[in-house]
Parts: sequence; structure tokens; C-alpha cells
Amino acid sequence: MSLTLKKRNKIAKEKKGRDFGSVLRSQGLLLMLILMVIFFRIQDPEYFLTFDNAITILVGATALGIMASAQTPLIISGGIDVSVGSVVALTTVVVGKLLATGMASWLVVVISILIGTSIGLLNGFIVVQLGVNPFITTLGTMSFFSGLSFILSAGQTVSIRDHLFDWFLYTKVFKIPVLVIIVVFVMALAYFVERKTVVGRNIFAIGGNREAARLSGISTKMLPLGLYVVSSLSAALAGVVLVCQLGSASPQLGTSYLLSVVTAVILGGTSLAGGRGSIAGTAIAVGILATLSNGFAHLQLPSYGQTTALGAALIIAVLVDQTSLKMKNSK
Repeated sequence: MSLTLKKRNKIAKEKKGRDFGSVLRSQGLLLMLILMVIFFRIQDPEYFLTFDNAITILVGATALGIMASAQTPLIISGGIDVSVGSVVALTTVVVGKLLATGMASWLVVVISILIGTSIGLLNGFIVVQLGVNPFITTLGTMSFFSGLSFILSAGQTVSIRDHLFDWFLYTKVFKIPVLVIIVVFVMALAYFVERKTVVGRNIFAIGGNREAARLSGISTKMLPLGLYVVSSLSAALAGVVLVCQLGSASPQLGTSYLLSVVTAVILGGTSLAGGRGSIAGTAIAVGILATLSNGFAHLQLPSYGQTTALGAALIIAVLVDQTSLKMKNSK
């Protein structure tokens, strides 16, 4: 009886520690975002802290937010997908090629979705069914599809004008762009699945202890396979969004997104070891990265400075994750 009571107390303490840690991390992220806004507001007092610029930041975060929403549950489950940037590149190239032939834009979007789904199935099959390390698998597919996008495009950037894509870019609902509504919906849906559904609980269970999850009846193959499909699908949708925003298709568009997506997820509190993370933290981290990018643009700082800042943020996030994991294991 006393042993059971001690066990319950231990579990309660661990849960309390996790809750405190997640609250502390989220508050730290919010503080970081607030300080960043204050800094850029001081540097650009006339325009930075305006409604129009806030909308610009949110629109700029659309592609990153969509991909990070899908990458978060995948990393929570113990997987990772580093091929998302190449899927973005391949999608934009295919969109440009198909629109140039006169194909209907809605059909081009459907084909893009099918491309993303197919790549996700390939990644998931190799990782789940063949048992290959997810990082190695998606690193290989990243190289393959990145090279394929350059072959298909001959390294050229193609300008695109399309009525459907322009509609998504310029249409607003109560002064809020459709693209912003889309990313908010995607993140809200991801949060609902994570916190309010059996699927979300199973994702955490697989990431925490895969063997225990399997013994409890959770599908440790089909669910991870689905997460890889969703990850690649999100990258394909992000590619379509980028074509809408930039009005061009280029094999280089996805180059920076691998670093940005992984940074947003890890900075948001998702553990690389799996079993811990949240969409809410990822959303705040996406806001931080989007604000950083917008602020750099306003200060007319070089792009490599932003890349340096992203790398530093990723290193700090990983160090925090590893330190918290060691402290947890030492208890």
C-alpha cells in the first residue's frame, strides 16, 4: 500500500516538474519575443509596431508555420524529417513547369499534394518498415529531391502569374489575409489533435517509450508512417504558398527552411529525444523567427546575419533540451 502511494507521489512530482518546466520555457519564449519586438520598435519607431507590419510578419511566417506544425508531432514521436526543404524546392519547380504548360492551377495544386504525399510515404516506409535511422533516411531523400529539382529546372528561376494564386495572396477577410487564416487554422488543428485526441496521446506515448506503447496496443508503425506523410505534405503546401507569395518558382526556395523548421520546433520546447513538446511552444518560436526575419529586413542587415542568428538559436535550444534531459535522468 505504502509502495503504491510512494509511486503515485513520484509520478505526481514528475508531472508537476514537467508542467513547471513547460510553463517556464513558454514564459521564456514569450519574454524573448517581447524583448525582440521592443528592440526592433526602438530601431524603427515609425513602422515596425504597426498593424500592417504585424500582418506582414504573419504572412511571412505562413510557410514556416505550416511545416513546423507537422514537424512538431513527428519529433515528439521520436522521428525527424530533414527533407522538407527539398520537398519545398521540388514542389515549386513542378508548379512552375506545370503552370507554364497551361494546366489548370487547381490541378497543379492537387499534383503538388500528391507529390508531397508520395515523398512522405517513401520516407515513412524506409524508416518504419525497413528500420533505417530517420535522420539518415530523410538526409538521403533531401539530397535526392534537391538534386532532382535542380535537374528539372536547370537551376533557373521562373516567374509565375496565376489568378488562383493571386487570389490566395491578395484576398482578405476583415483585413486579415487568407494565408494568415490558413496558418492559424493549421496550427489550431494541430494543437487540437495534440491535446484533445487519442492520436495526440498516442504520439506522446510512442515518443516516450515505443516498446511500452506497442505493448499497450498502440500502432507503432501506421501512426509514425502517417506523421511522415503529413510532414512531407505540409512541405508541399508550403511550396505552393511560397509560389503565391513570391510569384516565382526556384529550386533554391527551400534551402533555408530545414534550419528554420527544426529551429522553430526545438526552440519551442520539443525534445529531440521524443516524448515532449507542444504546438503552442512551436507557434511562439515561429513568431520569434518571423519577427527576427522582419526586423533584419527593416534594419537592412545582410541575410547571412539572420542565418547566423538562426544557427545560434538552434544551438541554444539543443543545449537547453540536452541539459533538461540530463537533469531529468539524474533524478
